[in-house]
Formats: sequence, C-alpha cells, structure tokens
Amino acid sequence: TKCSGEGIYFAAKSGRMAAEEIVKLMKNGSRLPTQSEIEDTYIRDYDRAYGPTYAVLDILQKVFYSNNGAREAFVELCKSKYVQQVTFDSYLYKRVQGNNPLDDIKLLGETIGCLIKGYAKAKPDAEFSNPVESLKRI
Repeated sequence: TKCSGEGIYFAAKSGRMAAEEIVKLMKNGSRLPTQSEIEDTYIRDYDRAYGPTYAVLDILQKVFYSNNGAREAFVELCKSKYVQQVTFDSYLYKRVQGNNPLDDIKLLGETIGCLIKGYAKAKPDAEFSNPVESLKRI
C-alpha cells in the first residue's frame, strides 16, 4: 500500500483471492464467470478482509505525514511500547491489531498531546516548488 510499503504482499494476496473465486465460479471449467460475478465475490471479500487496514493506514498517513509538526508527533508516539507492539503485530499479521480498549483510549489521549506538542515545537514546512520536475510527472 502507499501507506505501508506492503504492496507485494497485498498484490499477491489479491491475485490468489481472485483466482480462487474465479475457479469456484467456473464450476469445474463448465462456464466462464462474468465481470460482475467476479466483482460481487472477490472484491467484496477482499474489501471485507483488508478494507479496515487500508482505512487505518490512510488515516495515519493523512494525520502524521502531512507536515513537520505531525511528523514530530509521530516520532514522539513511536516511543510508546504499546504503539511499537501494535505496529509490529499489524505488520506481522497484515491486519490492524490492538483491540485493548483502555490502551487505545490512552493512545488517543497521547496522540492528541503529541500533536499539540509537535505543532508547537516544529518548524513550519519549507515552501516547495519545482515546476520542471512536476511537469515530468504529469
């Protein structure tokens, strides 16, 4: 994913899930599934399995990678043993882990505190402009 760098794992998992669904839909090779049948099975199942992970990673990216203050807050949060354990387990099991409600509430409070502190002490982001490079990417 753009958020985690785990693209190869999720691409392989997606391919396997699609192939398994197509084999089921083919009923021993007696028919070809339609596009809508594939979308109604494989994509629904993939989104159910990994949608929450993508949502959490997207939120984390938007919150913590948006500017210097947020990045400072992220670095501060990474000192937490709970954050380290949740991060490790989430990467290991490819699903968002945690699920300790008390620790999650404490983490929310720590996150807000770290964001306030990060914004207070971080230097503003430098203005960036590189029109030549930007045109190459269009």
